[in-house]
Amino acid sequence: MQVFSYQDKTTSFPSSVVTIGNFDGIHLGHRALICSAVQEAKARGCASALVTFDPHPQEIIHSQQSVSRICTAVHQLRLLEELGLDELHVIPFTKELSQMPPEEFALQFLIKRFDLAKLVIGYDFRFGKYRAGDFILLETLSQKYNFSLEEVAPVQEKGQTVSSTLIRELIQEYRFAEIPSYLGRDFSIYGEVIHGEQRGQKLGFPTANIQPGITLALPNGVYVSKIIFAEKIHFGVTNVGKRPTFGENAITVETWLFDFDEDIYGKDLEVIPLFQLRPEKKFSSMEDLQNQIKQDIETARHYLSEHEMLPVLTSS
Repeated sequence: MQVFSYQDKTTSFPSSVVTIGNFDGIHLGHRALICSAVQEAKARGCASALVTFDPHPQEIIHSQQSVSRICTAVHQLRLLEELGLDELHVIPFTKELSQMPPEEFALQFLIKRFDLAKLVIGYDFRFGKYRAGDFILLETLSQKYNFSLEEVAPVQEKGQTVSSTLIRELIQEYRFAEIPSYLGRDFSIYGEVIHGEQRGQKLGFPTANIQPGITLALPNGVYVSKIIFAEKIHFGVTNVGKRPTFGENAITVETWLFDFDEDIYGKDLEVIPLFQLRPEKKFSSMEDLQNQIKQDIETARHYLSEHEMLPVLTSS
């Protein structure tokens, strides 16, 4: 999959089947939309392309509030590539772009950017100033500029419409076991293991650290977690938060893995929260923090044993 910024020009195929949206989480509804575009492109001998935005439009329109995300950027990229897309086009979203009339938006970012054979949109896609652009406007433009248009219906699971909003609510309420029904996989935090401050090592509990680089939908706290590394499953304890004991501000995901001592810096790690042990808190001393970590580990072992996951921990 090729990734293009707005300034880049694509010459890979003479025509394209395109879909557009934010696609946070790449849930079952997103997958239906993207797979429709990919299959149509293959049938027509075209490129399949996805247009998305960075930052999230709501972060520009409502600049005082950040948008909590289901996926890290690197995870979203990986998931999109797995779906077989040929191209990803990332549009820098600005205040000026939010004020662009809908027809001008469609012309600039879809019709003139691509030799558009077909546009595939979701049932709730709106665009342009005041979100005034809709399927009816695109239908008019499709007749004028000679491209096909398809609106994909919402995906229903267990009597609910699958949406990023629904999945964020389930994450906020720690209802992790219900999420795969709508997301199509476990909710997880995926990223590269970075060098931290080595504080975990000094405390006697070395951790694998990921910096998500986004506002996570997952509340700060300490979790029992399942970890996937190099296609193998491990278990551990994960702290998500700002490490208030050390006065830091950036969100970090720190995971201590049971029976594990490999050097995995620079490798990709997937952390799947299973259960929240406690909210994040500030400790008055390093000794208090060490004692709490020991207690967290013991509680996590008990949880895993109760849920018959503990036997997996015996393999190092």
